[in-house]
Amino acid sequence: MKPRTTKSIKKDIKKNKKAKENGISASEQHKKDLADLAKVDPEFYKFLKKEDAGLLHFNIDEDDESIPDDDPEQQIHQLPEQLAEMEPLSDDEDEDGEPLSKEEQQQVTTETIEKWSSQLQKNQPTLNTIRHVIRAFGLAVQSAYGGANASVDADEKTKKKKKKQLTGAIDDPESFNAIVRVCLKQLLPAIYRFLRIKIVTTSKLKPETSSNWKYIENIMKKYLLHFTRLISMINVPSTLNTLLRHVRSLIPFVIVLPNTRQALVKELIHIWSTSSDERSRVISFVCLFHLIREHRKEMMGVVLRKMYLDYLKNCKFTSPTTLPLINFMQRSLVELYSLDPTVTYQHGFVFLRQLAVYLRTATQNKKQENIQSVYNWQFIHALGLWTNVIGILYDNKEKLIQQLVHPLTELIIGTIRLVPTARYYPLRFHCIRLLIKLTQLTPVFVSVLPFLLEMFDITDFNKRHKTASLKAQYINFDTALKLTKLQMDDRAYKDGLMDQFYELAMLYLVNYAHHVTFPELVYPLILKCKKFIKVCKVQNFVKVIRGLLEKVQENVNLIEERRQKTGLNVKDTKQMDNWLEKSRQESTSSPLVVHFQRYKSLRQREVLEDIAQKEKIPTLGRTSLPDLIRPERQVAGKQNFKSMIEKEFNDNEDEEEELFQIKTKRKHDDIDEEQEEQEEEEEEEEEEEEEEEEEEEDVSTSPPPKKRKANMANGDSSTPTTDEFLSIVKKKFDRRKDRVKTLSVDDF
Repeated sequence: MKPRTTKSIKKDIKKNKKAKENGISASEQHKKDLADLAKVDPEFYKFLKKEDAGLLHFNIDEDDESIPDDDPEQQIHQLPEQLAEMEPLSDDEDEDGEPLSKEEQQQVTTETIEKWSSQLQKNQPTLNTIRHVIRAFGLAVQSAYGGANASVDADEKTKKKKKKQLTGAIDDPESFNAIVRVCLKQLLPAIYRFLRIKIVTTSKLKPETSSNWKYIENIMKKYLLHFTRLISMINVPSTLNTLLRHVRSLIPFVIVLPNTRQALVKELIHIWSTSSDERSRVISFVCLFHLIREHRKEMMGVVLRKMYLDYLKNCKFTSPTTLPLINFMQRSLVELYSLDPTVTYQHGFVFLRQLAVYLRTATQNKKQENIQSVYNWQFIHALGLWTNVIGILYDNKEKLIQQLVHPLTELIIGTIRLVPTARYYPLRFHCIRLLIKLTQLTPVFVSVLPFLLEMFDITDFNKRHKTASLKAQYINFDTALKLTKLQMDDRAYKDGLMDQFYELAMLYLVNYAHHVTFPELVYPLILKCKKFIKVCKVQNFVKVIRGLLEKVQENVNLIEERRQKTGLNVKDTKQMDNWLEKSRQESTSSPLVVHFQRYKSLRQREVLEDIAQKEKIPTLGRTSLPDLIRPERQVAGKQNFKSMIEKEFNDNEDEEEELFQIKTKRKHDDIDEEQEEQEEEEEEEEEEEEEEEEEEEDVSTSPPPKKRKANMANGDSSTPTTDEFLSIVKKKFDRRKDRVKTLSVDDF
């Protein structure tokens, strides 16, 4: 029977009004309608008369006019035009309308909290005690939350409510800490005792099976909401970790109460993606993991979608400090996606398609905005996440994930070919690493060497670098997507390219070092390396390529020897599989693998030093840093005057020697040369004067020239005696001594 609507009710009212207006009662009108029915539908009238004649012959004397029309029970209820507003709760009532006890109306102190704590420790705690503790906890959180987030533009009603003093409010920090401590340590065991549930493991607890659950369901709902609000207010890592551990024990109640899930999951994801403390992120991830595992069907898709979006939000900027957080989020998402391959395939299909749409628009219309939507960290980290997810779930029983390998490979290759220039070498290297990881985790073959060998065609390694600045001395390709002009003009640019080529080539070839097709796979690489060695004139680059070529050639010779010894038949698949398995076991001793292991250990050490921003100090066999030899300072008062003069004299000689070693001309050298020329001219004039004086003295002491010639002719050559020579030297020395005395400090 269909329910009567308001329109049908109004029609009946109108009929009754018309019947009353004509002076006919309702029963008479009904009897008249039945008489007309015999004329209108005689077959239906016969059917009623045969089956139920009472419907046609009813008692006319039972007149309904005995009941007045004004009886409110017989009248139809009509809704008022305006609904009356509900009166606010009084101070003596709870949110549910239940009256508060005398203890709750009073101010909560530490004494009352201790009393509740002692009551909770009993074997069978009462419901009132649990209700008192949870209500006090809610008031404490509300007082702290309201003080921290009081809104300025609130309505007048909310302002009046905030001005009112809360019943049993907790404003004391000691009582606040006490009630939180009681909830963390004693509340849950008391609830389990009240529900009569034995605690075996938290994952197997089902509180809804208890007969007392209906009494505590609403209280637990409030407790979970208040606890979630408390977590959002805490910023101290140690306190936050304690609260998150308590959330782990509350998961059985969260699963039963669906209204509390959304707020708690949102807060846990926020901590997982943005917290600066590593422990907080790990504990929040553990809580999310258990929530999804226990309640997989309803929460799996929603939680993973939210976590994926938050992962991309925090990948917008990548640096050595944020890279560990991004790697942690990526590994944790891979762990959660491995729980349900069906949901993983659905999300992977949708999100990879979204990335493909961005790449298609950038390929068709190569504007800067479209290219920027692909060449960014969010796009690269999204590709990295799905590479790890697909690689790990590839061997799963459900083969849905295998269908995503081809779209992912095409996405990575399309990203490399979008802008194939030297400026985006770091992004190219990131994509090549993803392709290599995909070949390592899955049996799919991807040709990676052509993207590496293109580097020799794009870059001229014989061209000299323009600068060798200290600012761009080291390029970190792990935290970069493109290079600047300053970095591309620097010497470290080509050194970094050669290091990346060597590392990626070794990483790719090691995966196929045991394979039967290794010689054919490496043939283009061997030709390119030989050509580079002939053309390149930089010996450092030639040494790197020659070393790689030697190791590759040794491995090629080893595979060819194994193929010749066994005599492989390509058509025999069993023989090929057995040969590959045996070769894989023996690949650890191959020259390429051994060399790569050594290189990998050294490379990891360098990467760790770069992340930690430590200076690379060569040890050279020392266990500690060398000591600096400092010269001893001597006090002037304790030295002899003679030693000080000798020291200054030696220092001046050392300075003169150093000056003579300098070949470049200084600014003040011109002034010094002029002064030296003037001094030389003065010295020459003085020497000329001295010679003239000496000649005068010689003239006075020597005979006239005529007599001198006569004496020389006679053979009498007069030579000065030693006394005369000493007297002349003494005179010259006295004359110079007097000249030194006349000099002053200003002359120097």
